[in-house]
Amino acid sequence: MAKPKDLNSIPSVEAIMAKGSGPAVIDFWAPWCAPCRAMAPQFEAVAQHYEGQPVRFYKINTEAHPELAEPFHVRALPTTAFVMDGQIMDVAVGAMDAARLTKKVEWLLSKSRGESWWTRLTGKKAAEA
Repeated sequence: MAKPKDLNSIPSVEAIMAKGSGPAVIDFWAPWCAPCRAMAPQFEAVAQHYEGQPVRFYKINTEAHPELAEPFHVRALPTTAFVMDGQIMDVAVGAMDAARLTKKVEWLLSKSRGESWWTRLTGKKAAEA
C-alpha cells in the first residue's frame, strides 16, 4: 500500500521542487484541522490508487514545520499543491474528496505526458474532436 510521504525538512522539499522532479501532489495540513483530518483518508486512497504511476504524494504538517509551508504562501488548511518539475501548476484550498483529487491528478499526469491543452480539457486528441 502506497502511503504519502511526510516531508519534514527543507532539503526534502527542495528535492520535490527541483527541475526534472516530475509530478507531485503536496497536502498541507495540521493535526487540529478537522477538514484536514476528514480529507486524510481520501488523500491516502488516491495515493494508493496511483501507486506505480509517475506521480508522488506528500504531506506537510504545517504545525510542526511552518517553515516548509511559508514559501508556498499557505494561508488556509487544508491546501493541496500540484507540482510539476519544480513548478506549482495549481493549488486547491479546502478539503477535496477522492473524485475531485483524482481529476486533478489525472490533469497533472496528462500535463506531464505533454498532452495538448485540448486533450487535457476534453480528454480527446484534436484529431478525434
